[in-house]
Amino acid sequence: MFLMWLGLVPVFLCVTVKSQSSADNLTFHTDTVIQILEVLESHLNETLNSPVIDLLWDLSCSKREFCQSFLNPAASVPSNWTYLNEKQEAFLKRLVNHKVDDSLVEHGVVLTPDGTTVSFSPVVLGIAAGLKKRHEVALPITPLRTDYSNRTDVASFLATIARDLGIAFILFHRNMSESALGPNGCWDSISAPHTFTLMSPPSPIPDAFINGAMDGLILGTYLAEKAGPLPNISTLLSDYYGGEGLEGKSRLRSNFRRRKFAGLVSEETLWEQVKSSLHQLQHMDKHSSLFEGIGNQELISLTNQAVEEFMALYVECPAIIPRCMWRARPYKGTPTQLKLPLGFVYIHHTHSPRKPCLTFPACAADMRSMQRFHQDDRGWDDIGYSFVAGSDGYLYQGRGWHWVGAHTRGYNSKGYGISFIGDYMQALPDPWAMDLVKDNFMKCAVRGSRLQGNYTVYGHRQMGPTLCPGDKLFKEIETWKGFKHRCEMREGIRQCI
Repeated sequence: MFLMWLGLVPVFLCVTVKSQSSADNLTFHTDTVIQILEVLESHLNETLNSPVIDLLWDLSCSKREFCQSFLNPAASVPSNWTYLNEKQEAFLKRLVNHKVDDSLVEHGVVLTPDGTTVSFSPVVLGIAAGLKKRHEVALPITPLRTDYSNRTDVASFLATIARDLGIAFILFHRNMSESALGPNGCWDSISAPHTFTLMSPPSPIPDAFINGAMDGLILGTYLAEKAGPLPNISTLLSDYYGGEGLEGKSRLRSNFRRRKFAGLVSEETLWEQVKSSLHQLQHMDKHSSLFEGIGNQELISLTNQAVEEFMALYVECPAIIPRCMWRARPYKGTPTQLKLPLGFVYIHHTHSPRKPCLTFPACAADMRSMQRFHQDDRGWDDIGYSFVAGSDGYLYQGRGWHWVGAHTRGYNSKGYGISFIGDYMQALPDPWAMDLVKDNFMKCAVRGSRLQGNYTVYGHRQMGPTLCPGDKLFKEIETWKGFKHRCEMREGIRQCI
């Protein structure tokens, strides 16, 4: 029953795949997608504003009334896949057939070079919506409000996140899904990904769809506003997911999707779009059982809840790379559970590795190295830290939210131990790495009742004989909210640090 209801959300697209097994030899990584698109582009010899995007659009959206109504796809574009071999064609068709099966395997997703997973369908829809905005295509839509400055902005939201977000909370409200948002999952292999399994029963919009929806909106906005000629779609995706960023700007990479999304989408704007899309959906199908017994006030209440929780979990909270993605060893023995909420956060630096990690492969390797050192050399049960901040835009899960760590002797059960990868005696971590901890982590932990609102921040050196977290970083955290100097009597003299 639950998976049947998932069909109401447009990301779960129905495409018949004639030869699923023929796609199994290709790895589900964005590099594979880019390679296939390069084949198409080499034959079509066109830029992004070309039959390539129309072919993908036709495959993703042509049979969906909602897509047709709001985004008015190009008329009668033949799905000509003759340039691809059987494996490549089957791969793309399988990629847009997004679904979760009974074994919690999520289909229609790809692993990106930054270590996250995206659903490809909302990426395509967002790109298409951005192109239509660029070319001033009139959309057959009549919003309930009449003060939108650009109706194609509405289409971008509807193509990527707003409608799905509203439906997810209606299904959750009706007890037709076990959760409203998430979860994340794990790949069977990082080097050759084929199977992505969710960590718990799915909501109608798992994390991979939300990542893809954010990326679709970011890429669509970029294309709509870009001056001059457009890149090939393969170049666009390559720069955004694995290169230096769009136009060589490092902050325009998928690593920073949450920060970029927050800059494009205010909570008020998202609220308007979720409310508008649900009302429009009601109007399109007045006899749908989805809205049975839900009046206007209840719809507004659900919209409020949907937007508030989405912004908290996917904008305010940091993106965290789970243990399975950096290939952590198992915990030795039985972990001890923390008693939440905690009152303290202890800041560390790794010292070794000495250099910041700038990419997912480098940060994941550093995590494995630290875990080996902590388990094999120091004899600990696991990597000591609760979380670790890389300079690639992500936090990495150590012992996580719920388990006592081995980061601050005598105080492990009282607070979270957060470490920055690198030696910060004479330099500071990258600003976005510090923001992840200072702003996103702290707010997220308080909102989730994992950290007390009046939490205290200490540097590791305040709790024991060490130079950690480095002179430069310690001076920085002295300016953070919650930081306190710690005083004690030493040889009859009161000393504070």
